[in-house]
Amino acid sequence: MPRIIKVLIFALIISTLTYLLGWSSVFTVKRVEYVGITNTIQISAAEKKVGNLTGTKLARIEPRRLSKSLTSLSWIKEADVSRNWFSGSVTISIDPREPIGAFGGRYIDSSGAIFDPVGAPVDVPQLRAPTPETGLAAAKLFASLPADFRQNIASMSARSASDFSMVISGPSRNLTLRFGDSQEIDLKIKVFKALIELEENKNISQIDVSAPHAPIVK
Repeated sequence: MPRIIKVLIFALIISTLTYLLGWSSVFTVKRVEYVGITNTIQISAAEKKVGNLTGTKLARIEPRRLSKSLTSLSWIKEADVSRNWFSGSVTISIDPREPIGAFGGRYIDSSGAIFDPVGAPVDVPQLRAPTPETGLAAAKLFASLPADFRQNIASMSARSASDFSMVISGPSRNLTLRFGDSQEIDLKIKVFKALIELEENKNISQIDVSAPHAPIVK
């Protein structure tokens, strides 16, 4: 086959593919599927961020750019966008942040990240602090606490970045726990658990473990 014929055939193939991918309706987005979220408000927020993709040429979908755009939303921890050329579908997988506490109208997750609420309110402990800086310190401490201990905290307050207190929910009563600073967390929790197990402490309302080697009960 003459070389000129080969060149013409090659050019024709390239032109056809360019047309099919960039201009033809053959390879367009026919369906967008969201995985990882079912909340309609969250889905609407994600759709608003990436735009209406239905009818868009698949070749013009940039998965990395869309993923990066989605993770700019504070409530999204990770996002992944993929295309299916055969079905014409785009799958958007989202890993939303799970709130463990609330501070100043916002939520925090187990990594200590603070994010905006999206969807229905979540019943989580409230963190209270006089300044945003102190609130961030409280959020960091709260997120670092063991999950089994954290789940019993009804609320947490901070006078300063080194003076934290908590209200602990119990089966028969609530206790106020003065925790002090964020040092010796494991020891403070161990001392607290040992103290509430003692029979003579069954009617106490306050425990101070800010100095864990010399705790105070009231």
